[in-house]
Amino acid sequence: MQLDHFVIAVLDLAGAVADYQALGFNVLPGGKHVHAPTENALVVFEDGLYFELIEWTQADPGDRWYRELSGHGEGLVDFALVPPDIKEILMQAEAHHLGYRGPIDGSRVTPNGDRLEWLLGRPASAELPFFCADITPRSLRVAEGDVRIQRNRVQGISSVAVAVADAAMALARYRRLLASPDQLVTFADALPVEELGLDAAKVTINGADILLVSAQPSATTPAAAWLNLLLAKRGPGAYALAARIADGGVPALHGPDKTRGVYIELATSDVPLTRRVFPGGGQAL
Repeated sequence: MQLDHFVIAVLDLAGAVADYQALGFNVLPGGKHVHAPTENALVVFEDGLYFELIEWTQADPGDRWYRELSGHGEGLVDFALVPPDIKEILMQAEAHHLGYRGPIDGSRVTPNGDRLEWLLGRPASAELPFFCADITPRSLRVAEGDVRIQRNRVQGISSVAVAVADAAMALARYRRLLASPDQLVTFADALPVEELGLDAAKVTINGADILLVSAQPSATTPAAAWLNLLLAKRGPGAYALAARIADGGVPALHGPDKTRGVYIELATSDVPLTRRVFPGGGQAL
């Protein structure tokens, strides 16, 4: 099991590509999907994770990502895991009543005409990740080599923060979904963010963290108010990323106004937990 990519829904793909290039990211053309009226561009990192910038070429109200984009604006709408066996993980999800659909066929035609194929497992709630299992080689879907080198020195993604109604209950669902003897997946609850009026739990997969964050029921802190507003506006789901940069890179917090709706913090060392769950003090929600 490993993290795979982060989906950023945008209204204008060419404009989003220019914005990410201006932040020092190397943006690659992805191509057009066959299974949906979408096209994408990718930012691939040295750790093999990537950003997917995705635009719709026509309305698709049956797609949750499209509904989030059209109803709430641009932003981080989902993130994917690569499972060892997608049929097995979906059977496990079904056994625990976690509301996944699939396997669903997915495919994309690249600018040079290659057709890439994969299978998807999609959850009913953005609280949980979706699954992406390659049929064609992953190296065709996720470019390798020097194209992964970023001008801003970002090497990979260390964490994704996910807003949820109840961190403890969300962690229990992740345990049921990902329970296996695979030692690359670990779980932790009661992370130290009480001073913010938040509860947080953590799922770590191959060194990268999924942070499950909720507001404490009686909290009146700015962080709790901000998170409750985020949940009211967009519902549960991913909202912030922390990225590792190499020596020589410039630490920065890129807010939604620069990234098409995502908080992305760049740091040479671990970003403090309080900043990963409450980026920038919650400005520009």
